[in-house]
Amino acid sequence: MPEIPRYVEQVKDRYGLASDYALAAKLGIAQPDANLIRRGLKIPKPELCIKMAKLLGKNPVELLLAAQKDKAPAQAKEYWTLALTAVDVMLHIPKSPKYIPRKVEAIGRELRQLESQTLTYGGAAASAEAVRLMEIAERSVDTLMERWNIWKKGEALYPSYLLANQAAVRRGVKIRRLLVLTQQEMQRAPLVADAVQVMDDQQRAGINIYYAFREELIRSPAFQRLEEDFKKHGAAQDLNAAMFDGEILIFSQSYGQVPLGMVGKPTPITMINELTITWKPELIRDLDPASLFDMTRYVFEYGGAPSFKAHVARMKSVLHEGRS
Repeated sequence: MPEIPRYVEQVKDRYGLASDYALAAKLGIAQPDANLIRRGLKIPKPELCIKMAKLLGKNPVELLLAAQKDKAPAQAKEYWTLALTAVDVMLHIPKSPKYIPRKVEAIGRELRQLESQTLTYGGAAASAEAVRLMEIAERSVDTLMERWNIWKKGEALYPSYLLANQAAVRRGVKIRRLLVLTQQEMQRAPLVADAVQVMDDQQRAGINIYYAFREELIRSPAFQRLEEDFKKHGAAQDLNAAMFDGEILIFSQSYGQVPLGMVGKPTPITMINELTITWKPELIRDLDPASLFDMTRYVFEYGGAPSFKAHVARMKSVLHEGRS
């Protein structure tokens, strides 16, 4: 159904034009042309679209797009329909409260990124998008985290993302999370306690939690290739990545610390400064962390604080013997 005749009828109704002669005179065109345009048999030129828009008090872009849709081939009309819908939305955005136009602007930025099959978010929005992805996961989430301490109580991912994980598990989603620790970190009792707290929290939420020591994991050619591929695509030095349902991947590109709180000494919070979300087939293929969970020589399932601390103690003993 052509769009332009609808606007022609609006011009006739607004100005009380009873005939095509009167319509033609109002538009400044010949009567046969007015008749053909009214019946959808002729597409008006841009100048006439602009004139009709002024007569109706409408944005000329609306009528120009309607004319483009009318003359487009059938297989392309849906795209012009989308364009008209977008214009209609933009023309009816209230200017206040200021949240509304800014929200629409943010949505527009996201839509413009969709063609590249990649979205980028920063700061608090990065954490919010991770929560949204967890909320729509249906089957599985496999995740690798070197910057694991952002899961600590009081850090950026606690408790909102942990709660989203917990809710996903209750829906039947299988979540596997691998924390990559370093031997240097495990030399410090407070960091050992932090790792235990994080893994206990994850386990209580129903997540299958694993850990590995980076110095051992790096011996694996598979991990080396994965690390190289992530770096090639702009991932941060400390890898944080998650694959949702095997079809959409997120990974951190940079981190930063933000002071939280104004009373007393501010608490530094680690934030993801930039988060990439992608569904590019080649990246899904190359950056999927799922294979890491099969590395039983280097990857260990968390079995509680006592067994983990015993493992850390053995590692320290081996390191001590190696130095003496």
